[in-house]
Amino acid sequence: MRMALLLVRRTWLAALVPPVICVVVASPVRLSGQTRDNSVAVSGKVLLPRKAMRETPEQAAPKKTNNVITDNDRLRLGVRFMAGYGHDSAQASLGLEKQGRVGYAIVNLLGNINNELSYGIEINPVTETRALPACGEDTFFFPNSPDAIGPIVGCDPDGRTRVDDYRFMALDLVDQQGAIRQAYLAYQRERFGVKFGRFLLPIGFHWEAVGSFTSKDATHIQRINAEANFGVNFSLTSGRNGKGDDPVASVNLAAFLGDGNRQSDYNYFYFLNPDLDTNSALTWLLSGTFVPHQKIEFRSAIKRGYSGSKVERLPNYFASKRHDSADVLSVRYRPLEHLTAFGEVARYTWGPTLSSAEMLGVNGNPIKKVGYYAGIDVSVPVTDTVTMGIVGTREELSRDDSLIKYLTGKNLLNVSMGKKERSTVFRWYADIGDNVTLAFYRNLLSNPFPWVSGIEPISGPRAFTGRGTDKWGLVVRFQVP
Repeated sequence: MRMALLLVRRTWLAALVPPVICVVVASPVRLSGQTRDNSVAVSGKVLLPRKAMRETPEQAAPKKTNNVITDNDRLRLGVRFMAGYGHDSAQASLGLEKQGRVGYAIVNLLGNINNELSYGIEINPVTETRALPACGEDTFFFPNSPDAIGPIVGCDPDGRTRVDDYRFMALDLVDQQGAIRQAYLAYQRERFGVKFGRFLLPIGFHWEAVGSFTSKDATHIQRINAEANFGVNFSLTSGRNGKGDDPVASVNLAAFLGDGNRQSDYNYFYFLNPDLDTNSALTWLLSGTFVPHQKIEFRSAIKRGYSGSKVERLPNYFASKRHDSADVLSVRYRPLEHLTAFGEVARYTWGPTLSSAEMLGVNGNPIKKVGYYAGIDVSVPVTDTVTMGIVGTREELSRDDSLIKYLTGKNLLNVSMGKKERSTVFRWYADIGDNVTLAFYRNLLSNPFPWVSGIEPISGPRAFTGRGTDKWGLVVRFQVP
């Protein structure tokens, strides 16, 4: 009898083990080649544990084993949600400074086609990041007014709230192709990977991986770098993760459509969808990550390309061919389990190309937009499931861009090149388990020229005065599973 029971127990265990092993092997490494915040991932583990960098939802979801829909792991489902209520002084001219918005409500579909091919799809119906053509107002200046753009472009009443990087309504950072945030096919064979489709580019840190929650509290550098595009990415990873002090490195080479800085550099280009390619040449990105020790991580990214086109029959400064290049250096250091310091230095090359500048009769020198941000994340475990902490960042970034260069050259609106925008942001958060985060942020933002974004009037008794551009807000974020 005892032998019979033993035989039954062994048979039962043998039947259970294979599916469990299959789930563990089908980790997010093969699904995407890299994790959501572009951390190096090898053998199903992510460098720097969650308490050091608070994994983003896409990293965590595939690691669970209770969300397998089919036995062979061809489809796994996840949900990510972020919403907030807050105050943005930049929207005060019509009394719209206090708003509650859903930032994103993303459905993740991930799965393996075979041992080497996988796919990832993110669907988000909240699409509010793109600028709209403003109808204008007598005493205000709106750079997104369609009056002199070229072809007939109708204005949108919401264009006064969705102007540029300084006056916007969305809580999300990523421009999408309709409801498609990401959709790609991935090939992974040992350390070599290829991803084809629409995906987030591996430039700098993902904003959520370094403590930011929304576009209202993220640094401007993080918002510029948060670019999704259509193309192909080749990746190569070396070293072993999770083996003490063994170094880990990864390299990415991507070719994609580009046009990522069109809105940031005021290249509205007739207000066409931002996912449309307006330049025939591809944009290139070379990026890498090096982790010599589990407590420190270095990243770099070099992007070279163009946005927009020179339309000779419709010469217009706000619809022209522009430089779109970037150099970004990043570092993150975690000396203690609940203490992380991080920072990034960025240099962007924007502005009209020489041929466009000659056609438009403006200075053809490229614009160098240089800046940095540094931050620290300190947390304390309150209970076994609750961790509370604070994240502080300081950013200084050149205000120079194509709009400021244009207005300076025309001697308009009291602007000049060489000024900086500065922000100091404090974020208090509570992580409840691995799935829920509650947060509050306070963004003290100094913008040298708020009136060029329709924030302050340019004429009348209150010309060049306003309520500033500071922001605060409450945020709820969760993921399932």
